[in-house]
Amino acid sequence: MNVWLDAILILVVILGLFIVASTRLGTMIKIFSWQSLLLGCVPFLMYAQNMEFYIIIVSLVAIVLRGLIMPYFLFWAIRHVSIRTEIRPFIGLGATLLLSGLSIVSSFLLASKLVFPISISSDMLIPSSFSLIIMGFLLLVGRTKAISQVVGYLVLENGIFLFAILLLRKMPLLVEMGILLDLFIAAVVMGIVVNHISAEFNNTDTTALATLKD
Repeated sequence: MNVWLDAILILVVILGLFIVASTRLGTMIKIFSWQSLLLGCVPFLMYAQNMEFYIIIVSLVAIVLRGLIMPYFLFWAIRHVSIRTEIRPFIGLGATLLLSGLSIVSSFLLASKLVFPISISSDMLIPSSFSLIIMGFLLLVGRTKAISQVVGYLVLENGIFLFAILLLRKMPLLVEMGILLDLFIAAVVMGIVVNHISAEFNNTDTTALATLKD
């Protein structure tokens, strides 16, 4: 079972690299959808031998909300804007990939130094979580298009979700549902904001917000 878990975690990190390497918004959203679908399967694999009902619910909600509903809203948002690609990011693709690679190496080094009071099903879990958080942050600060930044936020949150799976048995179901609900609301609000930016400036470049004056 750990072999499958390790394989999924490795694939999740590779998909994260594909996201940061892409400039096409539609491609980024599709890859994020696949990444989220895989992440939703992680709790099943981690707790397969001691499965409980609330773990199944959290996994299914994560799959449906992150892997299906959120990408749908993001595609709905880009259908209402004229921009389909990231033209001039703050951080170039080469530099972003280099920083992402360094973040993966650093995550493994950091995870090897950490000591946890509980047993972890896979040694890949912590470094994968840290890697997604850093790659999501790079998208947030390195891209100019609002939708690219939304995807960056969601990738970062995927990393947080992956880390939180470690504490899934300790966290009440209500807390997990609250996190997912907050994320869903944030994605919907971001989609609305993206469309208002597009309507006002005829593009989704967030640097245009610097021209706003009273």
